[in-house]
Amino acid sequence: MALLSSKTLIQAHAVLLIVIAGYLVKNPNYITDSDLVFMMGEALKIDFPVATSPAQSPFVFCSVLLFAGALVDMILLSSLPYHEALDEALPYIRPLRNSNLPAEDLQALAKLPEYITRSLTMYWNVWVSISALRFALYGGISFFIYQARGSYLLSSYTSKMEPSGLQQLKSRVVFTYAFMEMMVWFWVFITCREERQQKLSKLLEDAREEAK
Repeated sequence: MALLSSKTLIQAHAVLLIVIAGYLVKNPNYITDSDLVFMMGEALKIDFPVATSPAQSPFVFCSVLLFAGALVDMILLSSLPYHEALDEALPYIRPLRNSNLPAEDLQALAKLPEYITRSLTMYWNVWVSISALRFALYGGISFFIYQARGSYLLSSYTSKMEPSGLQQLKSRVVFTYAFMEMMVWFWVFITCREERQQKLSKLLEDAREEAK
């Protein structure tokens, strides 16, 4: 059994994103100059780009994206059925397995338990897919910044032009965020898979008991 449920992890992550978004608007230096960002940047030799003017600062745009991402996650959490739906549905699934209905009705109901099982595990199926996709995305961003750190470190001292395009991603702040997101979504992925397996095992054990 996981120490924290996937729902708790996703909720905590969404709240943290909202907090970070607030700091990026009010006081971005609290994030960019944090000890974690500094240590990750120094350890991997990832330079930080020249500070932009407030009018050109990307932090307000980033805060909007973070807030929107947190809002989407919270909406998904409130929309998808969680443990309670499965527990409440079990009494209705059991009679279908040992029903004395006519043969034609039994054939019509043959696939119903499987459909119900998929519906009741929709929460875990959706979040397994989302967490795997986000893990791959943030892993790719982290690798993109890490593999180009040497050339970017040199160009940051020789060029007077501010970074543009994908070059703006190559900073210790973005790398730290992407790396931490990668770790969080890997944790969510593992937890969701474990919870889904536990729920499927519960359904299987219930089916075996009814078959006896």
